[in-house]
Amino acid sequence: MWHLQRLVGAILALVAAILLLVSPFFPLFIGHVTARAADFTMTIDGWGFDTDAPQRVGAVAVNAYGLIFAAVLLFVGTILTFVGARNAATPSNRRIAATGMGIVTAFTLGVAVTVLPQLTNWVDTFRSTGLASASVDTSVGIGFWMMAAGTLVALAASVIAVLPFRDREPETPPYGIPMPVQSEQPPSSGS
Repeated sequence: MWHLQRLVGAILALVAAILLLVSPFFPLFIGHVTARAADFTMTIDGWGFDTDAPQRVGAVAVNAYGLIFAAVLLFVGTILTFVGARNAATPSNRRIAATGMGIVTAFTLGVAVTVLPQLTNWVDTFRSTGLASASVDTSVGIGFWMMAAGTLVALAASVIAVLPFRDREPETPPYGIPMPVQSEQPPSSGS
């Protein structure tokens, strides 16, 4: 009923969609500053930032919409790859699945690439000031790792969708010529 290689690709596409869908709800970046008069943490997720600092000043890019749209497109790509994974799928179905998954993966990669420079900017913004009394800790949040993993899994699913495959050939018998075996049924008598 299923072509195993393409079914694995479809399952990977589903995993990628789920990872991208939930990634904006987890922190992309966490920064903690400790100084004489200040001790606060800033957490940035796909929707904005949250801090326990006395004043909340500034803004960050909202990445959630792009990530969720990429996840929705990945769900569409997943459906296409499941259709292309059936043994009964036509070559046209497989081409559509591969093309659709490629387009969706390209969009997903584009969204992920826009978040990466933001992350490096956040790390740079929170770098140590050189003051002996100040301590700065930064970490990449699980939301970023989920987004990165989802993007890589989508790339793998896209590659699997594009790979050609052969249908199984009949086993070669000992005498060397593969022949389909038909069951012998007695002729039916017509009325």
